[in-house]
Amino acid sequence: HNMRTIHFIKKPEKRQRIAHETLEVYAPLAERIGMRNFKEELQDIAFSVLKDDAYHSIVNRLLFLREQGRPMVDKIKDDLQTICLEQGLAAEVTGREKKPYSIWKKMERKNIAFEQLSDIMAFRIVVPDIANCYGVLGAVHSAYHMVPGRFKDYISTPKPNGYKSIHTTVITPGGQRVEVQIRTKDMHNFAEYGVAAHWG
Repeated sequence: HNMRTIHFIKKPEKRQRIAHETLEVYAPLAERIGMRNFKEELQDIAFSVLKDDAYHSIVNRLLFLREQGRPMVDKIKDDLQTICLEQGLAAEVTGREKKPYSIWKKMERKNIAFEQLSDIMAFRIVVPDIANCYGVLGAVHSAYHMVPGRFKDYISTPKPNGYKSIHTTVITPGGQRVEVQIRTKDMHNFAEYGVAAHWG
């Protein structure tokens, strides 16, 4: 709540201090306990305070891409759904764009411009069980070219915070490079809500 209302704080230095503290303490803490949604929201709000111009530049480019690329996103989603159905695999396919702070960090880390990023969109495939995760992975790799060095199996080797999923980056027939994440419903709930997924 403090971060969602931070723009009402009148003193810029106070806003900056809180945003720095959030990026250095609270966002990593949220990641540590597996609460991705909270982590990303905290990072993006802090980013908008600390690097306002960069934040709005990325948001505007994402809006433009969203309008221009919607048909392509829908097609990739449909193609992934078809790949799963052809293998007799029950799967729920969704697409999501990466968050502004995550994009900016990648641009900084790799010293590249926004236009040089090739995996702004990530597609998620949620399946009933672990065996289907690997079945879907095989089907996706059979249909698309895999990008070398961009495969991570967090199911066999989970992240320290307990996160599990398979990540792979592939090149579609249209030449689009996209990240695909494959996980079970339980893994997805944990990725979204962390330890809180098991409460209640």
